[in-house]
Amino acid sequence: MTDGKIIKGLEQEAQTILERMPMETTAIEIEKKADMLSQLIEQNGWTHSQVAKMIGVHQSRLSQFLNGKYRGDNKKMLNLITNLLNTYDRKGRQKSVGYIETAVAKKIQAIIRNTEALSTDEGKIGIIIGDGGHGKSLCLRHYAEANQNTIYVELDSAMNSTAMFAAIAEAFKLDAGGSLSSITRRLIGYLQNRLMVVMLDEASSLTVKKLDQLRQVIAVKSRCPLILSGNDDLRKTLIEQRSRRGYGSLDQFVSRCTCILDLNALANDRNGGGLYTVRELRELYQYGGVRLTDSALNSLRKICMTPWSGRLRTCDVIIASLHTSKAVEKQIDAGLIVDAINQLGLPVQAYLPISARTITEETGQGQVGAVA
Repeated sequence: MTDGKIIKGLEQEAQTILERMPMETTAIEIEKKADMLSQLIEQNGWTHSQVAKMIGVHQSRLSQFLNGKYRGDNKKMLNLITNLLNTYDRKGRQKSVGYIETAVAKKIQAIIRNTEALSTDEGKIGIIIGDGGHGKSLCLRHYAEANQNTIYVELDSAMNSTAMFAAIAEAFKLDAGGSLSSITRRLIGYLQNRLMVVMLDEASSLTVKKLDQLRQVIAVKSRCPLILSGNDDLRKTLIEQRSRRGYGSLDQFVSRCTCILDLNALANDRNGGGLYTVRELRELYQYGGVRLTDSALNSLRKICMTPWSGRLRTCDVIIASLHTSKAVEKQIDAGLIVDAINQLGLPVQAYLPISARTITEETGQGQVGAVA
């Protein structure tokens, strides 16, 4: 496919009018939009506060509108709500498989359970390493939802120590205000002998000082298992910084680690077949009556086995784009996958082991976008 049909299809889809902007601000139109928004709120389990933030109005104004008592600029409110309805209508037409029990999920579950089982007199520490697109966060969130003794916290690089422990306290529904010492004191008092598991995602930017604080507060004093998930920067901090002067505390941290699960090494192992099976990829990406050919599945597996490619996240974008742009009818092959990468201008092209022109596995004919 050399005529840019994929990107043209996406442009046409973006211009499709779903729920039209109201021409008149009538009582009937207001009631209609209020009913539609109420249904959307109920379907997604949202609060009025969440929806008010989405459309940029005060919660009281939204509540008044939904109850038919709003006396402000109804036309502006109708436009804001129509935009929200359109946004979620488009998202609702995308495939969302969510969580499936992949090999990655099973390995993550194993390290959490082993770390928990070994945490007796003090909490042990489990480390999960993987670049973007492995599905680590989804697996961790699902585990936390399924296990009531587990909390999941997503860190960010802008957090100082106080903000980090405040986020952990909030996850336990504790008072997160005050100084670092008061927050950690509350955490320790609450967690001691409760057998809780603390999982911290996006832990790549944790400094040696923060790692030591987590060891002392969560593992030693609270006696709780601690799971950290991040990219290779986290592993480098643990391994390479230990030899530096003044970083002796890392020895204390590493000595409490039960295991470091390196998803990158497992995924990149072509001799071992990588982490993602054909069955898993078919379950994730074969939907809408469209079949994935063997060459397509092989292409997706190659992406998942390539460092810095975005792995499953890139696969999500490719397959969703093909469906959204209606570039496929009955099947997706390797050629369509590479066309999507090229036409979307995905920044992973340089990393992928896929050529622009070769022979397809299925037809034996020269075609743009087959797998190398």
